[in-house]
Amino acid sequence: MSKKPYYITTAITYTSGKPHIGNTYEIILADSIARYKRMEGYDVFFQTGTDEHGQKVELKAEEKRGNTKRNSFDDVAGDIKRIWDLMNTSYDRFIRTTDEDHEKQVQKIFKKLYEQGDI
Repeated sequence: MSKKPYYITTAITYTSGKPHIGNTYEIILADSIARYKRMEGYDVFFQTGTDEHGQKVELKAEEKRGNTKRNSFDDVAGDIKRIWDLMNTSYDRFIRTTDEDHEKQVQKIFKKLYEQGDI
C-alpha cells in the first residue's frame, strides 16, 4: 500500500535580517506537524526557505553591502538555514527564491497565467 502524500510549507523568510521569533515559531509548528504526519504513515514533503526579492530586501542589501546581487543575500540565507538546521528541523527542501529552478518555475506559471488571460 502506498503512502498518502502530505505537503507542508512555511512562509519564506525575508533575507532583510535574521529570523525573528515569529519565523522560528512557525517553523517549529510546521516541523511538529510534519513529524506527526510521518508518524501517522504519510509521505511528507516539508518545504521552507528564504525570499530574496522585494523592496525592503533590496534596500537592506544596498545599505549593508552596496549591491543587490544574489551574493549579498547569501550570508543571511545561510544564517537562516543554519538556525533551522541547528534546531534539527526535518524539512525536505530549503528553497531560495533566487535559485535557478525556482525562477524557472515562476516564469512557467506566469507565462501560463498570461496566456490564459489571467494577467
